[in-house]
Amino acid sequence: MPDLNFHIKASPGLEPLDLSQGIMVLQTDLEGRFVYANRAYLQYMGLQALPIGASALEHTDPRDVPTVIEVVHRALENPHQTFWVEFSKPTRKPWNRSRWEFMAVLDAHGKPVGVQCIGFDISDAYRRARFQEASLELLASGLKETLSPEEVLQRALEAALTVVPVAQAGSATLLQPDGCFRFVAAKGYDLEALQKVYLHPREPLSPSQHIQARVFTQIDIARFNQQLDPERRAIIEGPGRASSIQAMLATPVVVKGVARAYLYLDHFERPDAFDELDLRHLEGLAHHVAWLLYGNELRNEVQYSRQHDPQTGLLNLYGLRTTLALLSLAPRALLALHCRSLERVRRLEGEATWLAVIRSLAEAMQAELRSTDHLAFDRGIFWLALEGVDNPTTTQAVLTRLQVRVREQLAARWQQLDFSPRVGVAFAQPGSTPLELPQAAEIALEQAQPGQVRFYDPALVKSTLEDDWLHQALGQALQPLKSGGAPSGFCLHYQPIRSLEDRRVQSLEALLRWQHPERGPISPALFLPIAEEEGWMVELGGWVLAEAVSSAAQWGLPIAVNLSGRQLEPGLPGRIAALLQRHGLSPQNLILEVTEQVALNETSLSVLYQLAQQGHSLYLDDFGSGFSSLERITSLPLSAIKLGQGFVKNLGPNPRADTSEARLMRAVQAIGHGLRLKVIVEGIETEAQYRFLLAEGFSLGQGYLLGRPAAIESSEQLQAMRRGDA
Repeated sequence: MPDLNFHIKASPGLEPLDLSQGIMVLQTDLEGRFVYANRAYLQYMGLQALPIGASALEHTDPRDVPTVIEVVHRALENPHQTFWVEFSKPTRKPWNRSRWEFMAVLDAHGKPVGVQCIGFDISDAYRRARFQEASLELLASGLKETLSPEEVLQRALEAALTVVPVAQAGSATLLQPDGCFRFVAAKGYDLEALQKVYLHPREPLSPSQHIQARVFTQIDIARFNQQLDPERRAIIEGPGRASSIQAMLATPVVVKGVARAYLYLDHFERPDAFDELDLRHLEGLAHHVAWLLYGNELRNEVQYSRQHDPQTGLLNLYGLRTTLALLSLAPRALLALHCRSLERVRRLEGEATWLAVIRSLAEAMQAELRSTDHLAFDRGIFWLALEGVDNPTTTQAVLTRLQVRVREQLAARWQQLDFSPRVGVAFAQPGSTPLELPQAAEIALEQAQPGQVRFYDPALVKSTLEDDWLHQALGQALQPLKSGGAPSGFCLHYQPIRSLEDRRVQSLEALLRWQHPERGPISPALFLPIAEEEGWMVELGGWVLAEAVSSAAQWGLPIAVNLSGRQLEPGLPGRIAALLQRHGLSPQNLILEVTEQVALNETSLSVLYQLAQQGHSLYLDDFGSGFSSLERITSLPLSAIKLGQGFVKNLGPNPRADTSEARLMRAVQAIGHGLRLKVIVEGIETEAQYRFLLAEGFSLGQGYLLGRPAAIESSEQLQAMRRGDA
C-alpha cells in the first residue's frame, strides 16, 4: 500500500481541536502519520495510547482506503474547504461506521502542513436504518403477496440475518396443530434434517420459556440438549451443530398472547457476540412477523367464511366454483339437488330442526361420495361435483345410491320426511368455465319436478322465454327516460340507517323498485343486471339521483344512492353538482355507495376521487362479498364500509361472543376503525343481533329490525320511519 500524505505536523502555536468526548478529533502530518488524537478517537479504535508516527490508514478498513485517500487529496488541493467521508475501521465486528470532516491545516504562509479530521460514530444509525429497510421489505412482501406462515418465517429469517450480521446461522420454528414447534426455515443448517425434530413447549429451555429476545450460552444449550431423547439430541448436535454454538439469540413471535413461532440466530465464535441493539432489532422483526401471521389467520378466516356455508361447514357455491377452477379439464358432472320438503321442515319445525336435517343429509351424501368428489350447499341447494362422470347412466346410478343412503339415515329420526329432490345435472363441456357449469345445472334444476332428474340441454335455454320477456318489458318501462320522463312502474323505497345507541335515523338509503302492471313486483336482482348490460343504467341512475336529491331537500335527511359502474363516467360529478345546486343542497346531503367490484375498477377511481373532493361521503357497499384486498381498499377515498348481510347472517339469530363468526366481526370492525372509516352493519333482523352488535361497539346499522324499505309519500310516513314504526 503506498504511503498516504495526509497527516499533519503540529505547527508552532497550533493547538489541536478537542470539542467533547463524543466527537472524535485527530490530526496527521502530510505523510499520513498521527500527530494528535483525542480520547473519543482512542476509545472508538480500542487504543490505550496514540501510536505517534504510525499511519492512520492502518486503522481504516482496506476497502475504504481508496475513498479516504481521494478525499484527503481534495482537502489538500482545496485548503479552505471541508470534505465529508464515511469509512469503517478494520475489525471483525460488523456494522462499524464513522463519518468524518476533513480539512487541510495551513501554516502561517497558507501552505498545507497536514489534515485535521473531526468525526463521530454512526454505527448504530446504520444498523437502525438497515433494520427499517429490512422491516419495510418484510411487511411489503406480506401485503403484496399471499404468503404461508412458513414463507413468512423464511423471509423473516433472511431479514434477521441481514440486520444482525454478526449471526453466522439461523433457524425458525412454527407451532403446529399437534402443539409442538417444528423447524420450518434454516440458514447454515440442513433444514430437512431439522424438520425431523419437534420441540415441546414445556421442555427446559424450550422456546416458550422466555417472552422477549434472549441470548443463550453454550452451557444453556448443552443443558437443554441433555433433556432430549437420543434421537432428537443426535440431530440437534449433528446437523444442528448445537455443540459448536457459543451464543444463540432467540425471540418468540407472539400472536394474540400465544407464542406461535421462534427465530434463532447463532454465533460460533464468541459468547458475547450479540449486543443490546441486536436483541431489540430481532424483537422488532418478531413483532412484524406476528402482524403478518395474524393477517394470515384473518385472511384465512375471511376466505373460509367466503367459501363455506356457515351452518353446515360445506363449501358454498362460490367455494365450489373456486375449487372447480383449480381442477384440470376432465370429465365431470355437476348435480344440483333441491328438496321442497326441507323448506316445510324449516317453516313448521323451526331453524334448529331444519339445520339438523341438513347436516344429516350432508353426512349421508359425504359418506357415499369418493375423495375426489365435492359436496357443497348454498341457498337450500346441495351441489355435487362428480369427477370422471360424463353420462346419464353413471349419474343415475350415483343418485340411486345416494337416495338409498339418505333415506336410511333419515328413517331413524325423520320418517315423515319425503326425500324426493328435484335434480338438475350438467356435464363439463370442452371450453366451459367453472361459472357456466353451475349455471347449466341450475337451469336444468328449474325445469325439474319433485323426484325428477333433468339433464341440461341448450334447448332448455332456448325454450325459456322468461329472460327475453324481461329484457323487452324493461326496455318498454324505461322508454320514457329518453324524452326526460319518469320510467313506467318505477319508484324509490327508503330504508333507514340508524344509530345503534339511540336508534335515531342518521340517513336513508334509496332503493329502486319496479312494479310491473301484469307481473307485479320484480326483484332488482333480475332487472338491474339487464339494465347494466344493455347500457340503460346511466339514464335510470340519473332519474334515481334526481328523485333522491328532491327527497333530501324535502325531508332534511342525507340520502344514500347506489352508483353502478356505467354511471361512473367523467360527466357524473358535474351533473350531480348541478342537481344539488338546483335544490340548494350541499354534497353532504347526498351519500354515494359503490360495490367493491365497481370501486376497484381503474376507470372509476378518478371519478370517485372527484366526487370525494366535492364533499360527498363515499360508502363501500357489501364489504366482504367481493374479491378486493385491503391494500387496494386503502387507496379509495372512502368514508364508511357497509358490512354485507352475510356477516350478520353468519352470526345467526342469537349471536354468541365466543364463536369464530363473532371474532370475524370484531376483526373487520378493527380493520374499519384502523382505516378511520365508519362501519355500518347491514342485515340486522333480530333483537339479539342488535344487542350483540351494540355490546361489541358497533355504532351504525341497517336491517328489517330497524326499518324495512318503504315508500314515503307523506310527512306522517316520514315521521313514522323516524320513530321506527315503518
